Amino acid sequence: MRRKLSTITNGRQKAFIYTCALVGLTVYGVPKMPPLTHGLSGTFTASWLLFVALCVGANLYFLFGADKERKRLLEEQEVSVASTEEPLHQQRVRA
Repeated sequence: MRRKLSTITNGRQKAFIYTCALVGLTVYGVPKMPPLTHGLSGTFTASWLLFVALCVGANLYFLFGADKERKRLLEEQEVSVASTEEPLHQQRVRA
């Protein structure tokens, strides 16, 4: 089953704005976080930082156009598979 790839309007602009907002949130929030120690507060800090890193990474991935490159590669693969297949009337039936 093929993944649907749709075009998002103003996608790069949105990704840039979201990345800037996340960086601003991080700059504002990190000094107010509890220190990374054992316990509930340290676990919260670590999970919050990992979540922010994941969000920034996803936005940068989209911002640099990795999805467009992947879409192009999938289309090339689909074309090459279609060109190597024989038409239905020329395929041999084996018993």
